[in-house]
Amino acid sequence: MNSESAPVSQTPHILVVDDEPSHRDSLRRIFERAGYDVSTADDGAEALDLVRREPVTVVLTDLVMPRMDGQELLRAVKTVRPEVDVVVMTAYGTVENAVQAMREGAYDFVSKPVKRSELLACIDRVLERRALVVENRELKERLLAAASTGDVIGQSPAMRKLRATVEQVAPSAASILLAGESGTGKEVCARAIHNLSRRQDGPFVVVNCAALPSSILETELFGRVDGDELRPGQIQRADQGTLFLDEVGAIPPSAQVRLLRVLQSGQLEPEGGQAPVTVDVRVVAASDADLKEAVASGAFREDLFYKLDVIHIDMPPLRDRAEDVPLLATAFLKTYAGRHDKTVRHIEQKAMEALCAWPWPGNVRELENVLERAVVLCPSDTLGLDDLPEQIADQVGGAPRSHETLQFRVGSTMEQLERAAIDATLRHTRGDKKLTAKLLGISLRTLYRRLGRDDKDPAEDKDAPDD
Repeated sequence: MNSESAPVSQTPHILVVDDEPSHRDSLRRIFERAGYDVSTADDGAEALDLVRREPVTVVLTDLVMPRMDGQELLRAVKTVRPEVDVVVMTAYGTVENAVQAMREGAYDFVSKPVKRSELLACIDRVLERRALVVENRELKERLLAAASTGDVIGQSPAMRKLRATVEQVAPSAASILLAGESGTGKEVCARAIHNLSRRQDGPFVVVNCAALPSSILETELFGRVDGDELRPGQIQRADQGTLFLDEVGAIPPSAQVRLLRVLQSGQLEPEGGQAPVTVDVRVVAASDADLKEAVASGAFREDLFYKLDVIHIDMPPLRDRAEDVPLLATAFLKTYAGRHDKTVRHIEQKAMEALCAWPWPGNVRELENVLERAVVLCPSDTLGLDDLPEQIADQVGGAPRSHETLQFRVGSTMEQLERAAIDATLRHTRGDKKLTAKLLGISLRTLYRRLGRDDKDPAEDKDAPDD
């Protein structure tokens, strides 16, 4: 994902994508008569190019097209320009595909043959929420762009150590690898590093390496040459600034070789055969997975790993710094009360106790989601237990789940004791088996064996050691 955005046009700009010329032209005329700026493309690849270069507001795309279909285009658009809304067109018998597209980020779908009134009504709904989406994005970017580590919130020993490390390494040019669970704030930390570096006036460009197919990712990173024209990739756009590679372990082997050259020589080769381009980029990479395991299995180049892992920073999970929950909750309360025009100003004691007792398997991202939901639903100026999800509110008012007491009859077998402990911990973690295994001090493989399940997902427990 790129933090930069195409310039915003005052007149909404509709991009129509359809491989049927007559239908495409008919839709173009409908939008032009309604006063919109309109562009057209006959397939997904051409459309993605236009999204990168033009101030597109809404993409209206058919689902079935050559080269790149509507589903692939949707995923690519939401990665390259997440602020662009996508509406899909579906023929009779493919409604299931349209529903799947909405699950992947499409705003809505319209059925073929498209009726003019229904189409324009759909676009009106998109534009009505457009202003709110833009406002939310700008607010979030202003929060992230603060020129200090103040946004790395927390006073726990783990967070004080993290801030000290960030302040120490930010002025250098060394590559940094941020490791830790999903939701621990790796992008916020990367931006703090950028803002405290000598490159703070340069661009900060974000690429989610796991969000795009391999072929699109390489073009997105390294750019390409069309005729005599060079279309720069995200690495070149980050020149004189910082490139944040999220989920770096998802980069395919061919792109790993090219990225290694950039780190070693400062040169990249766009697709299409142009001479190398010189760039000056500081790379901060992040991974939820253990890259050392990926190196051991041959999925990730060892030389690239060591180039990225010059400085290694572990992001602490929220359950290991529970004392920071009140600070984070208060900050999110203030942010979302303002964003949603709510009068919520306080969190009652019982509600705060419940938030502090929850283990937060989704880390800071989960806490943020819970606080936004609670603020929206809160009917008064004080957020209470009733405004929190039931499983979190249940942490107080009785014996908290985190301190659930188990009772056994004398003569219970060890197998019964083990299973009761596992079941109680699974309830506590809402079925999160990875967190359950961690809290119990056993491997995932052992947990599955204790549960009597042999049908586990190998990807979920790759190379997990036996106890």
